[in-house]
Amino acid sequence: MKRAAVIATLFLLVFSGFSFAASYPAKTITIVSCFPPGGGNDIVCRSLNNKLSAILGQQVVVVNKVGGGGALGLQSVKTAAPDGYTIAATPPSIVMLPITTKGMSFHYKDFVPINIAVSAPSVMVVKADSPWKGMEDVIAEAKKNPGKLSYSVPGIGTTYAFAGEFMKMLTGTDITQVPITGGGPQMISAVLGGHVSMTFPESGAILSHVKGGTLKSLVVMSKKRLKDLPEVVTSAEKGYPRLITTAWHGFFVPLKTPPEIVKKLSDAFQQALTDREVVASLEKLGWVIENIGAEEAAKFLTEENQKWTEVAKAAKALAQ
Repeated sequence: MKRAAVIATLFLLVFSGFSFAASYPAKTITIVSCFPPGGGNDIVCRSLNNKLSAILGQQVVVVNKVGGGGALGLQSVKTAAPDGYTIAATPPSIVMLPITTKGMSFHYKDFVPINIAVSAPSVMVVKADSPWKGMEDVIAEAKKNPGKLSYSVPGIGTTYAFAGEFMKMLTGTDITQVPITGGGPQMISAVLGGHVSMTFPESGAILSHVKGGTLKSLVVMSKKRLKDLPEVVTSAEKGYPRLITTAWHGFFVPLKTPPEIVKKLSDAFQQALTDREVVASLEKLGWVIENIGAEEAAKFLTEENQKWTEVAKAAKALAQ
């Protein structure tokens, strides 16, 4: 009798789990953008939410939870119910923050990746009237005057910070990191206002400034030139083939989210990221469509963690 009762209980649990997954989604889904409105992360979310709503048959809304270089939003999703109704949208901060910040209350392994949607290489940008014409000029100036030059970051566990530290590690330069409250727009404003020497945003965030003549791009941290900035040389062309920094944006749900729901969401994101209008709007903003599904995204995150742990160690920025 006891065995029969156990089997019956297990059957009910399994059946109810499948029933829940089969009825998903039954209400509004919230994407938590971990950075301010108007930045790259927010733009990617809002480029996708309407198409996702149509695919999933329920409204998908975007809310911004800003703070701690993405930590506030990620923590809120980590502690949310693992039911597929709360999704984190984040750049590499999900990997980088725990590497550099002591006492960080989450790790990328606390989440299940749904999709790595888009990417864009980091670009070293300076004010348009800067006398520097290329990356080599910055390196020369930094070696001549160690610590004098500076670059803006929204926190030490962000792509901006790691791009700068990666460059310093590979070029043997000393450039001061300057934390500034806010996301991409604030980092760029710091350069435009002359408060810092440079910054390292993703390419999509600076296209309008470069084309408008307010910022100058000195190098693209990638192997290939960008079609939107074909005149800007790459770090590989400058003799630094390892200096590859990609600002990607991905979507994650809390650990223990049922596999059936993870798959349903992953399929929906992959479908949305093949829609012509969505692709066109994102590519117009300078993004490269990655559309990496859940399984491959997990492998990608492991590789990212290994790479940025090395950089943080060299920068003496590992969390203790």
